[in-house]
Amino acid sequence: MDMKSHHVTLAEPVSAMIETQIACGRFKDFSAAIQEAAWNYFFGTASPYQEYGVTPEEVERAYEKCSAETARLRRAGKLKEWRTRLGPSFCPS
Repeated sequence: MDMKSHHVTLAEPVSAMIETQIACGRFKDFSAAIQEAAWNYFFGTASPYQEYGVTPEEVERAYEKCSAETARLRRAGKLKEWRTRLGPSFCPS
């Protein structure tokens, strides 16, 4: 896919929101953030099932299998407890 350069002017709140998303690490740069926003707005988001070439049933079966294995390991005492660290760099997406 060819890319073209465009220069746009954004309202300050929109610009600040995009800069926040870049600072969080969700996007590499301003262009990537605008590209995704425009794509999702005009074309809509692709189904994650289509994107990865799976069916909802396959995903559900894999989830059930993984959940059962986790439960089995938990009952056997083979899982370590862990905590999520939410420091100043935490940024919800």
